[in-house]
Amino acid sequence: LILPLSAVIFVALVNNQPTLKTTVKEPVPVAVRALDINLAPMQLSVSSEGNVQPSVETKLVAQVAGEVVEFSSSLVAGGDFSKGDVLLKLDPRDYEIALARSEAALSRAQAEQRYAAEETARIRSLYGEELASIAQLQSAERFLAVANAALDDASATVKRASVDLERTVFTAPFNGRVRAENVDIGQFLSKGAMIATLYDTDRLQVRLPLADAQLAYLDPSYAQTGLAGEEPADVVLTANYAGDTQSWSAKLLRTEGDISTKSRFLHVIVEVTETLNSNGVRLPVGLFVDAAITGRTVDNLVSVPRTALRADNSVMVIDDDSKLHFRDVSVFKLSDSDVLISDGLASGERISISPLQFVVEGMPVTVID
Repeated sequence: LILPLSAVIFVALVNNQPTLKTTVKEPVPVAVRALDINLAPMQLSVSSEGNVQPSVETKLVAQVAGEVVEFSSSLVAGGDFSKGDVLLKLDPRDYEIALARSEAALSRAQAEQRYAAEETARIRSLYGEELASIAQLQSAERFLAVANAALDDASATVKRASVDLERTVFTAPFNGRVRAENVDIGQFLSKGAMIATLYDTDRLQVRLPLADAQLAYLDPSYAQTGLAGEEPADVVLTANYAGDTQSWSAKLLRTEGDISTKSRFLHVIVEVTETLNSNGVRLPVGLFVDAAITGRTVDNLVSVPRTALRADNSVMVIDDDSKLHFRDVSVFKLSDSDVLISDGLASGERISISPLQFVVEGMPVTVID
């Protein structure tokens, strides 16, 4: 009884077992941020950094010997001065005496020359009347030539004494600042002694390193001749100074021409002529600054975030059905945060700028703001 009953129950369970219904699950679209592509002309820029240096720096040297009798308060390390300011005076008495003696010698030479000229004219007149010999005429002309040479020598001696007297007063050749000085009141300076080191504060420069590839973003004249064209490129220098962010305007004048064999960088020279900015802060020598150089304008470029570019130089284009498609692009310039693309995209298209790790062709997405 048990066995037939068990068999009947088994057959009933087998004939009445539930059937499983399978369904295909639709993939869940991934949420991405999109960027609309708009190709347009774009002005490029190049970034670099460097230290501010003086464009003109000179050493003040004594051209005559003498004792220091006057000393300007500006002639100290860090002192400011204006063009034409008297920085130093030497004792002028020896040179005043030398000038007086040379002027007296000049007066004597002028008198001798006048007498020789008159005597020569007299002898020449007598020779024409056959009242003087040829030897007398030649002697008079020789005396006149010697007198003329003596006069020229005396004139040169007066000029030399005047110049030496002028050189006892040291005037500033430009508006500037003293970097270092090595002189004091009462000190005797010999000819050629170094007095101070001065630099021009109205003309400063910054030496900036650039990779040779960055020259492609600047005016072609810099790569061809190393010099600026008709209009030097604008440069903006910025730095944190005196507790605030300051900026100064400058111009890119030239390149140094040689590429460093150690760093493989090419250095360019930026000149600052407006050293006082709009905030009234003067650009100090030695300040470390960031430089943004205005480059050339290139047509049909688009800037996209760095996250939109994949390792194989492709981007993900979003079609009208909100599906992703890989697209190879040409990268014109690559920076830390942005990428400039010159080919591969068209205006009106959308690309994904979200950093997706796992992507397949035709994957559906949901675009979010």
